Parts: sequence; structure tokens; C-alpha cells
Amino acid sequence: MDRRRRMELIREIIARHAPASQAELVEELAARGVMVDQSTVSRDLRDLGVVRSPGPGGRRIYVLATAGTGAAAVDEEGLKRGLREFLVSMEVSGNLLVLRTAPGNAHALAALLDRNGREEVAGTVAGDDTILVVVREGHEARALARALREMAGL
Repeated sequence: MDRRRRMELIREIIARHAPASQAELVEELAARGVMVDQSTVSRDLRDLGVVRSPGPGGRRIYVLATAGTGAAAVDEEGLKRGLREFLVSMEVSGNLLVLRTAPGNAHALAALLDRNGREEVAGTVAGDDTILVVVREGHEARALARALREMAGL
């Protein structure tokens, strides 16, 4: 099977089954006749922009970091868990928020913010440890920052 088809299968598995580990994902692929090792899956996940995120019941699951992929929405409790786990600091600048995380965690928190569907959030851009949150016109970045700080327990 070619790489493109394998990556399509990975997207489908993540959207439908929300695997919690790479081993689970390798098993799901094997059940579909695709034999790969964990290192191949690891590279595919990185290339697809997949991150681990708090899921139902606090279980950590893989989700696609880009919006509109069919991944489940994140409820308020999921966002709270993510903020408590990942957020280190926050700064407001105009209609922007700059969120800081520990290295490697920005994509996971940005995905949670995007999937939470807060009306104030127009979108996010994530690096390794920094997230830029664009606040929609008509909403105050400082008010969103207060709400996120409260959710994070900061």
C-alpha cells in the first residue's frame, strides 16, 4: 500500500476510533491489512499534524490538529483539562492572545481551542511552544484571556 493511502486510513481511524496509543493505531491498520511498524506510524502522525489531546473521561487520544477533519468537538471540560495541562503563561496584545506552553505542547492546546468552538476565537496558529490566538472583532481579547486563565486555574 502506498504512503498516501496509508495516511488516509490513519486519518479515518483517528476520526472514527480516537486511538490512545501508536500501538492501538498499528493494530487498527493491521486489521485493515496494512502492516507497518511503530516508527512508520510515528512519522506518519508527525507529517499529518496529529497531536495527543484530552479525550472523553480524561483519556489522552490522537486528534488531527487541523480543523474540519471530522474529529470530535471538545467540550468545556476537555478545554479546561487541556489548559490546566498545557498552558504556562498568556499575554494580550490588541485582538491577539499569545499563549505559552512547555516545548512540544502548543499544537495540542491549539487543537483543543479550535475544536472547542468558542465564538471569540477566529483561529489559532501554533509553533512548538507558542500559540497565537486571533480574537474575533466584537470580542475583547482581555475578556477571553480572563476566561482562559480562570479555566486553567492560573
